[in-house]
Amino acid sequence: MHTQESDSVNSDERDTKAKAFRQSLVVRIAFLLSLALLPIGLVAMGQSWRALHITNENLESSIHARTSALVEPERRALFSKLGTARTLADTLGAAEFSTSDCTAIMQRVLETNPRLAFAGLLEPGSVSRCNSQGRLFDFPQSERTQELFANPEPYIAFEPRGSASQLPVIIVAYPTYDQNGDLKGFALISFQTEPLLRPDSSLGMDGDVALVTFNKFGDILSTFTPDGPLEEYLPGGLSYVGFVDQDDTFFTATTRSGETRLISVVPILPGEVYALGSWGRTALQRTTAPWFTISTLLFPFLMWLVGIVVAVTSLNRLVLRHIRDLGRRMRRFATYRDVERSENIEDAPSEIKTINATFEAMADQLLRDEADLENSVFEREVLLKEVHHRVKNNLQLISSIINMQVRQVASPEAVSALRQFQDRVTSLASVHRALYQEPSLTHIRFDVLLGDLVAQVNAAGTPDNQTVQIDLDMDPVTLLPDQTSPLAMVTTEALSNAFKYGGPGEDGVFRLKVHLKEFTRDDTTNVRLTIENSVDPTASRTVGTGLGKRLILAFASQLNGDLQEIDEDDCHGLIITFEFQPFSPE
Repeated sequence: MHTQESDSVNSDERDTKAKAFRQSLVVRIAFLLSLALLPIGLVAMGQSWRALHITNENLESSIHARTSALVEPERRALFSKLGTARTLADTLGAAEFSTSDCTAIMQRVLETNPRLAFAGLLEPGSVSRCNSQGRLFDFPQSERTQELFANPEPYIAFEPRGSASQLPVIIVAYPTYDQNGDLKGFALISFQTEPLLRPDSSLGMDGDVALVTFNKFGDILSTFTPDGPLEEYLPGGLSYVGFVDQDDTFFTATTRSGETRLISVVPILPGEVYALGSWGRTALQRTTAPWFTISTLLFPFLMWLVGIVVAVTSLNRLVLRHIRDLGRRMRRFATYRDVERSENIEDAPSEIKTINATFEAMADQLLRDEADLENSVFEREVLLKEVHHRVKNNLQLISSIINMQVRQVASPEAVSALRQFQDRVTSLASVHRALYQEPSLTHIRFDVLLGDLVAQVNAAGTPDNQTVQIDLDMDPVTLLPDQTSPLAMVTTEALSNAFKYGGPGEDGVFRLKVHLKEFTRDDTTNVRLTIENSVDPTASRTVGTGLGKRLILAFASQLNGDLQEIDEDDCHGLIITFEFQPFSPE
């Protein structure tokens, strides 16, 4: 519970500080200056974005051009081999050739193209009887092969170990049809792969570019990396098939190692083969102007920052430091009632000087008014204390006169009546004595007064001079005079009845319980007074005049209290509960 209350207090303090910060003059000036500089900043930002957009377009075009230039030898080689395969397919489809004639054609194709490793006709069933090596080849069938025969189209693929040449080759296949339009097979050629980039490249070894070529099925044909595997230069989960049938593609990606790279995808043979280049920061630095980007983007911010710094510095120098000093002196005046003169007011603006002079004049006037008010209050308190003192003396004088009258009366009933009246007068005198003895004239410690009343009644003794065992349990309760007087009278009547009609209980002891408790119920402070005395269960009950009971009811009604009477065989008393009345100056 305590932790929750502490957290709630800390949260309220944070909210108060945040609200004070938002409402501070510095924040408001900064906000207004930001609004004033907003149009200029928007214009500058628009120019900056335009410059950056042009720069990015130039960068994209440059990267695409450089990627296309680097794979240009590959493009020429593939374009040439695809043309060779298409020519060979047209030749085989123009007439019917015997196996020996077809083989001779394939061998002549190999002689005229030294880079070729194999040439042949791939028939349905992945069988080649007509080929440059003059023997039967039964190639392994795959889903890709079956799909090609079901849907004939040109095909380019990489084979790390060719079935005929046993070398890493790139295979180019082109469908060939007979004169009736039926598929005869695929004119198939393969050639040994070569590095995408050579050290003697006219473009130079950039050192920070990785290249990969792939076909329309997403199969890699060839790769080049400066150092390490290809995966270190590409983002994770990259799918090559997504770039098929698209124009030039350009984007920025993060590799698995966390490096940011520029990715450029360009078609080598549109619809068939594509090249992907992964460029590092070297390419980015060569094709952009960082100082221009940074300066154009930071210029509006720097302009705003300089304006804010100048405004805040001027505001602090001319206004805020004088306001803070004035606030400090106001707090000192509020706490110690001391008017401190400012040492730096001479260099303050005239408006601040006027406010400072007004504060000092007001503080001096307040000190004079408070001194006069304190004198008036002191005189009033002296007069009130004197009034209460005189009332107490008069009541004591009345009590003494009653005491003298008691000595002259012989009737026991008259003596008893006069004694009760004397107790009531004495009770009122005790209230006025407590009022002039208390430092505050508006509050009385009723627990102290209650102890005095008990001691006063106990000193008078019981009719039989019995010893009374008193149980006092009192909370420190402070009441207003309006509640103290009727409660004191209720107490006097109840104590008088207790000593008059009480007696020893079953254990032979005359007991008197006086409890005063303060408690809270339904967010309301209440006071409960309990006065209970033992009675002799064997003795007959004495019936009085009933005046005391009527007085108790009358005084209880003044308190708007709840009165409960205790009437049992071995005890008698009362419990009065009433709502605590706080002080409210009128």
